[in-house]
Amino acid sequence: MPRVKYGNFVKKLRKASFFTYRQVESVMGRSYAKLWIHKMLERGEIAKLAKGCYTFKHSPYLLATVLGKAYIGLGSAAFLHGLWNQVISVHVLSPLAGIRVREGRREICGFKVVIRKISEKMYFGFTEIFLEDVGEWVRVSDPEKTLIDMLYYSYPFLEEILPALSCAANRKKLEEYIGIMKRRGVRGWKRIRDALVRERIL
Repeated sequence: MPRVKYGNFVKKLRKASFFTYRQVESVMGRSYAKLWIHKMLERGEIAKLAKGCYTFKHSPYLLATVLGKAYIGLGSAAFLHGLWNQVISVHVLSPLAGIRVREGRREICGFKVVIRKISEKMYFGFTEIFLEDVGEWVRVSDPEKTLIDMLYYSYPFLEEILPALSCAANRKKLEEYIGIMKRRGVRGWKRIRDALVRERIL
């Protein structure tokens, strides 16, 4: 009976990027909502993205959509741009890390995910990439910001990714981003600029 009763509602959830426990509770009621989510997780039909947030689409990249103010960055961004052939961990950078979601490592949809806090001053330089396997647009740092973030966070695989990333990055845009960091008073902007000059990228 419940399966028939809530069939149309569940169809809508299947098409959504993600859904929340509160959405389910508002339609199914508290006790059945908890049971339904528990059973769906147990059967592997849905995956948990964050506290109270779930998806049928089984993609850790959708965590950036859940947070709203966030983007996929570092090595994961290089991978999505076709500049690296592997993903060690999916990195999500957000000013809301530590506020809306706990910072650190976790597993989402079978992938290792790292949530890192980025300051409001450094929250810029992203684009959207369409993920064909899940049919969703996801916010991802552009090649120039990916390079800057790798220097900013001292990303351990930078040397491996640098040749392809430096070719893809636009010099004028890099200069623009360094200017934004300088104007906003970002600590370390000189270190990043000097590193780009040393690598003959600027």
